[in-house]
Amino acid sequence: MPAILFLLICVAFGVSFVKLCVPSTSRLFAACSPSKNVTEKIPGILFTAPTGIIIGLMTVSMTMYYVISLLSKLNLEPVLCKKIGVLLTLSVFVILTAVNITIHLKRPLPSALSAIPEYRHTTGNIIYYGLVTVVLTAIASFLMLYTYRMTGSELWVGYTVFSDLSPHTAMTTSFGVGFNFPTQYMHFAGDGIQYHFMFYFLCGMLQFLGLPIDWAINVPSIIVMVCAFELLGLVAVLFSRRRIAFAIAPVLVLFRSSLNVFYHLRELQGMGIPFNKSLEAIYKSQYWYSVTPYDGWGIWAINVYPNQRHLMLGVSIILILVILFIPFVRRMGISVIKSEGKNKLKTFFISKEAWLFRQNDPLKPWGIAALVSTLVIVTPFFHGSALIGALLVLLGMAIISESRLFYLTTAIFAVVSSFIQTQLFSGGASNVVMFKYKPGFVLDNTTAFGYFRYILIITGLTLVLALVYAIYLLIHDLIKGLPIYRSLIILAFLLPGIFAFIFQVSIEVLANHKFIQFSIILLDIFVACFLSELFVLPSFITKNSGKALTVSCKILGILVGIVLLIPLTATGISEWCTYMNLNGNGAHLSINTESELLTWVEENTDPNDVFLTPMWTINRFTLSGRPMYFGYPYYAYSAGHNTNLRFEIYKWLAGGCENDPVAFKNYCQSRGIKYVIDDPDFFDNANSEHFTYNSEFFAEYLTPVAYFPNDNNTVIYQVY
Repeated sequence: MPAILFLLICVAFGVSFVKLCVPSTSRLFAACSPSKNVTEKIPGILFTAPTGIIIGLMTVSMTMYYVISLLSKLNLEPVLCKKIGVLLTLSVFVILTAVNITIHLKRPLPSALSAIPEYRHTTGNIIYYGLVTVVLTAIASFLMLYTYRMTGSELWVGYTVFSDLSPHTAMTTSFGVGFNFPTQYMHFAGDGIQYHFMFYFLCGMLQFLGLPIDWAINVPSIIVMVCAFELLGLVAVLFSRRRIAFAIAPVLVLFRSSLNVFYHLRELQGMGIPFNKSLEAIYKSQYWYSVTPYDGWGIWAINVYPNQRHLMLGVSIILILVILFIPFVRRMGISVIKSEGKNKLKTFFISKEAWLFRQNDPLKPWGIAALVSTLVIVTPFFHGSALIGALLVLLGMAIISESRLFYLTTAIFAVVSSFIQTQLFSGGASNVVMFKYKPGFVLDNTTAFGYFRYILIITGLTLVLALVYAIYLLIHDLIKGLPIYRSLIILAFLLPGIFAFIFQVSIEVLANHKFIQFSIILLDIFVACFLSELFVLPSFITKNSGKALTVSCKILGILVGIVLLIPLTATGISEWCTYMNLNGNGAHLSINTESELLTWVEENTDPNDVFLTPMWTINRFTLSGRPMYFGYPYYAYSAGHNTNLRFEIYKWLAGGCENDPVAFKNYCQSRGIKYVIDDPDFFDNANSEHFTYNSEFFAEYLTPVAYFPNDNNTVIYQVY
């Protein structure tokens, strides 16, 4: 199938490019970890595979987008244009992959590689990492497929995810069966695009290449989630040197820490409900228990990942950058330790290595620079929030790092790429992102106690244990005379979350929750390390103990770890139950993919024809790849479009322009509105939003071109 071939080429190019830029993952791992012996425990594929997949998907997709966009200027037939664009792009990347592999195979092994222990290809290691990966893939697959899947000819969209998946499905089909060039927001036609849409272009091209809509969105969603988990676990192992951390870190993300479930339990107990019945009520709950603002939307729950399918792509991007920059932070710590007296300050502030790459560096920093630059250049319209979050983390790391000009050039590449792309798609960066001083996020109580209470509730033990472990690392490394980079990096990990409480970056302040989410996920690395230390106690605790005491200590450590896991995952477990309950037993929107209306629209209209429709969220029409003049406004509003002005115009149009057919047709023609869909949902919108829908006006002055008595009695009128 062409879609599978497309994915394989993405993976082949990405992995070969990563191998070209980072020829020795063992050296990279050794440079990230406090002990070079960690390389015996970690296969290089844990970095090259997820990093290569992410880089490949993003780079190939973005290139394909611009190739098709340029070809669209030739006024080719849309399907032909996309086919040529796909063939040209994939041909180029097949050649580039061959070049990458050839160069890599001809390159001699680094001379100092023998000083670094090789990974042990033991049966135990293979089974462990393989089994964890399989389990994570199964969980990610279930999470995505449970709320978005085809059943016969019906597309089932879960009750808790149809919100974000409404515009995302429309964007996907706009590329899959439509032709969204120049690109516009499908729920708000004619105003460009201010949302990072490239992930859904990728999904759309998979649909175009043969995957049904559910798999076209689910497959990339599953892939990027597994990649994020692999990279998260990798960092946890590098920091802790414990293989068990590879499995613990994803578990902490899948089952988040929060105090919500304990508030819920206390409330039920306060109502006189027995403890076992309270647990049963939580198990059967069909609402997100709310303690802090917007909890009822499930913005922190497991639901956020199937709802915002590209979120884990953003997490992957941040983790890749963190891994590639950690060696420079660690090296600064080593250099400062080796310096004496006032030379420590000189080493930290004004030494050559503090600002520039080391000469003849076996880490091959120029290859890392190529990989980093490629990643940040393609990121802005894949996940703009992740790029901001990554730059905040890198800012914190740069302060305590070597090669600070590398960080600066990375930021420049990111900013310049963002400026060019926002100018191209949105008319300028100011239309996409703002940096408005807005302390408090969504809090009403912005006192110190208000912040403390809110953060404690939404993070539970995560922040507490992460800070405890960071302090432990600080003391341990100081005593051992080791660089203290691990305990300092936690400060960089906190920056996106701190930023969210100070600045507003989009018109919808709630969108800042992603920055807090990024920090919490990064903090889970430290919690995973802490738990892994408990499950596998450090040797200095047991090496001078007798056998019986050693066994007792290990048992105690395991018990303490298990006890801590209960409050760490309790809210997450309860929210998984809610997720299952809210979307189970038929709690979903069902969309007929063989709808008469959908078939007619696809076969009889141009992909760029704009439709005046009810204010639909997700609907059979959404699958047509055609733009709506005014879909459900919250989506366009949160993406930065002026929905208030358009709503007034929309009401004027729906009411028949004060019974003026000339004014109606002139305005529609100026905006490319070629069709009106007269659907009963129009009356529902009019009643709920208190405006007039003049169905008689359209029947009198417009030409009916299709009528579907068996499909909601919908009529399609042609305006011009």
